[in-house]
Amino acid sequence: MRLLRTRQEVVFYADRLGLLLGADADRLSAMRTDADSVDLLTWNIFASLGTHVDEQWLAHRLNPLGGARVRAPVRLAYWTGRHREPLLRPSHAYVAALRERSAKAGGGGAGVVAFTEPVEVPVRIESPETLVLVDTVGHRQPRGAGGRERVLELIDAGLDHARRLGCSLSVAVVYPSGTPAAGDLSARINELRDPATLRAELGNRALAPVALRELSWQRLVNIWEAERDYLDLAGQPVKAFLSHLEQRGLR
Repeated sequence: MRLLRTRQEVVFYADRLGLLLGADADRLSAMRTDADSVDLLTWNIFASLGTHVDEQWLAHRLNPLGGARVRAPVRLAYWTGRHREPLLRPSHAYVAALRERSAKAGGGGAGVVAFTEPVEVPVRIESPETLVLVDTVGHRQPRGAGGRERVLELIDAGLDHARRLGCSLSVAVVYPSGTPAAGDLSARINELRDPATLRAELGNRALAPVALRELSWQRLVNIWEAERDYLDLAGQPVKAFLSHLEQRGLR
């Protein structure tokens, strides 16, 4: 699906995006028409960072999201886990606990189904030593499958996938600073950094260490701007996107 140009194009790599999300017309349309589209920010910034001419330096620049274990080669993928491989599924322990709780309450299995759906992650960063799952947030915090807490959902599903890859897991959240939602989210991430708290929230299952990180969109935009000269942005509507960032208070 080819994205048609509008009066002020702001989407980078439109043809490539059309191929990636060609079956999701609503998402594509929102990226073109919704001024507060988080998907637009996610795609333009991360997809362009993925074109960096120096992969070693790119890995270093991604350290705020995944820590010092993010090393070249790095691979970035977008909106995977639910409809695109590799699928990220809630852990067997989580699903089993739900079914047990439902049975004790006299409910059937139907009420559990919504919580067992595969999990989409906006950005997946894979490097030899660590898997980074990046959630990108706007002014409202998204919820996970069945209304589950989003950060817990990504940790739960990410631990199993990281184990399959034989690497560590980092979960990062990018959000706009200076909003009430950002403050609440930051406080919650800090709570979950306590291994005992996280273990209790995930049903006291045995957990491998998880690194939880947070980054403001404003800081990520600063990183992106510092690297602009080393990205493949030829022919892209950079000026329009910079104007868009200014209007959103992110620059």
